[in-house]
Amino acid sequence: MDLFKPVSRGAVSAVVRNGYTHDNAKRVRMRPLFLVRCADAVILSRPLLWIPVWGFSIFGYVCGLRSLGRSSLGAAWTSPLSVPAWMFVFSFSVGAVYVYNQIADKEVDAMNSGFPLLARGNVPLRLAWITAACLALASVLIPLGKRPLLSVFSLLALAVGFVYSAKPTHLSGRFIADFLANAVGYALIAFGAGWYLTGAPFGIQFILSSVPYFFLMCAGSISSTLPDYEGDRKCGKKTTAVTLGVGPAHKIASLFIAAGLLSSLLVRDWTAAACASVAVPLYCAFLFRNTARTMESTYKIGGMILMLAAAVLYPYLAPASLLSLLITMVYFRMRFHVRYPSLVPDRSKP
Repeated sequence: MDLFKPVSRGAVSAVVRNGYTHDNAKRVRMRPLFLVRCADAVILSRPLLWIPVWGFSIFGYVCGLRSLGRSSLGAAWTSPLSVPAWMFVFSFSVGAVYVYNQIADKEVDAMNSGFPLLARGNVPLRLAWITAACLALASVLIPLGKRPLLSVFSLLALAVGFVYSAKPTHLSGRFIADFLANAVGYALIAFGAGWYLTGAPFGIQFILSSVPYFFLMCAGSISSTLPDYEGDRKCGKKTTAVTLGVGPAHKIASLFIAAGLLSSLLVRDWTAAACASVAVPLYCAFLFRNTARTMESTYKIGGMILMLAAAVLYPYLAPASLLSLLITMVYFRMRFHVRYPSLVPDRSKP
């Protein structure tokens, strides 16, 4: 049986004719629907976007080990399984934020590209609220006993996500605040969660280590809003891209890439330096050839390179990322018969 296809009334009637009660027939019909809603809840949390959360937590973990004078690569590869487990628990908070962001931005998402489940009406709003609440509570309550500071990081992620999405603050639609909020969430909070798992103290070394990743995240955040320019403008959102225009916003993102490269060289973080170096030609390509393909390659391919670097530093990321990708691809193929996600825009786009 195709679990993503509702059971027909004829099939239910056949069950009734064969001697089952109407209550039993209803259970036959509802069981696949329950599984579909479970799958909807998982995808609503946007598991693909958990990958950069894990990636930035890994960068924080590796930088924390380096600050303790331990061999960052060797120590990371031999870390206990509890470390990725706690990173996974922390990412529940960001999953809750992603769900709430879709609730708050239903109208905007309906005008932008992609496949927004809530905006299309494919998923009940009540399920979205339940999913967000469950993830938020789990991210705070699970670490409370053994890793209480991780609960604090989860609360910080939830707080930043709330002011990012909710009105009247709605930082996602405000000039400069839109990309700064993302950078704080990833390069300070997620990075800090990974740093905390090493036991390294928080101080000037933590700040200096996070700076290159903060700049890289600023660039990626600006670039990711460029394809949504028209939809954001029509809805009255004053994002950095809408306020400045696509061209000037991309130039600012390019400056952040350069700042990330320079700062990584100053703090001798060769991983961040390599990622920034790879991103430079991608950003230059869009400066000289303004197309949808070059626009989206800046943050899609650039972000993928960053996560590949994290996977080299920490082996658990690769299988977790592949599993997230597989779950998402199978869901959209079976549920809606579409290919999603894609590293490049549709061929119909210029």
